[in-house]
Amino acid sequence: MKVAVIGGGFAGLTAAYELLKAGQEVDLYEASSQLGGQARTFPVGGTRLEAFYHHLFLSDRDILSLAEELGLRGRISWIPSRVGFLYQGRIYPFTTPLDLLRFRPLHPLNRLRLGLIIFFLQHYRNWRRFEEVTADAWIPRWAGRQAYEVLWRSLLLGKFGQAYDQVSMTWFWGKVHLRGGSRRGLGAERLGYPQGSFQVLIDALAGEIRNRGGKIYLETPVKLLMVEGWRVWGVFLGGERRVGPYDVVIATVPSTTFRTIAPFLSREYGNLLRQQRYQAALCLVLQMRRPLSSIYWLNISDRESPFVGAIEHTNYIPPEVYGGRHLLYVTNYLAPDHPYFSLSTEELLRTYLPGLQRINPEFTLDWIEECWRFEEKAAQPIITPGYSQRIPPHRTSVPNLYLANTTQIFPEDRGTNYSVRLGRKVAHLVLGGGR
Repeated sequence: MKVAVIGGGFAGLTAAYELLKAGQEVDLYEASSQLGGQARTFPVGGTRLEAFYHHLFLSDRDILSLAEELGLRGRISWIPSRVGFLYQGRIYPFTTPLDLLRFRPLHPLNRLRLGLIIFFLQHYRNWRRFEEVTADAWIPRWAGRQAYEVLWRSLLLGKFGQAYDQVSMTWFWGKVHLRGGSRRGLGAERLGYPQGSFQVLIDALAGEIRNRGGKIYLETPVKLLMVEGWRVWGVFLGGERRVGPYDVVIATVPSTTFRTIAPFLSREYGNLLRQQRYQAALCLVLQMRRPLSSIYWLNISDRESPFVGAIEHTNYIPPEVYGGRHLLYVTNYLAPDHPYFSLSTEELLRTYLPGLQRINPEFTLDWIEECWRFEEKAAQPIITPGYSQRIPPHRTSVPNLYLANTTQIFPEDRGTNYSVRLGRKVAHLVLGGGR
């Protein structure tokens, strides 16, 4: 069987790898100049760093088992993280459960109430109970209005913008439930990071694909899928470049892209794709002369903040790994047409300056030695009530065409672990092992 895989992120790479292990023939097409998707990396200080911040949880069984299969489990370090919360210009540590009990912006009884709710969500497994209610309705009812307004409302606004009050409680449950799996007892959570960045996993997967006879084509966007007799025959790459025949095609691209390259899908399947909405990601990576704070992951509860999070990577992985450089992600989730995308990087930094000075009043733009900018228009699917009934099946309306993308990760949220799981699942379907 000859298979075309479209997309070189973790889902596409894993699907290609699994199919090659089963003796199939695979061609993988990636539109950009490098593999990895949202886990792609760039060079900093003699090593590599992710364009968008990444780490692993202890509960990430799929990617950890893949790393073990590739002989890389020993390359993953498990490091206690330092989490903080910026509220009204002050940073509060949120590293251990005891930090919640010391969080003075909440009344003591509300701290206890919130702690019990978090404990409940971390251990409760029936996500379907939450699917038909929004986080905006559930959290204030059970955790209290004060906890919602102080902690969660502005974070939902920062993540989902004007859709914040439409987000299913299942999404929120997934975030809390997942993080609970990376903490043991009352200590800090431990997060995993591959020595040498996620690039070591990407390179190992690509190497296995090539060693097993698979072909990888970079800077080769698929413009259109070609159909013959109600089946996909091949891929159109532009100009005179038509490649086929293929017995199966697997697309791991966003639903918006998939609709463009596969306009022949049935109305019913196309409607499912059209119902999928995304928030875009805009991320600046700052190389700085000195650290901004002592926190790795800083959540910002401030409706006036021009960004939603500050992730200081070198408060997690030491600066020495990057030649002494201090590295900070300044992250935003925005509507794809948000005005920030039209700003130059210099204009964006000036816009962000007041928010950075709320974290550290001494900060000035001359702390920045270098700045990288990364954008992803289909970064975060918007999970609304009843979402499970609107997920497009992996098997599309065309018999030999399959889809595997982040809109199909549910009830968990998108991430490298679940992309690996998607890749394995769709390969298993192609090989005849499931529905």
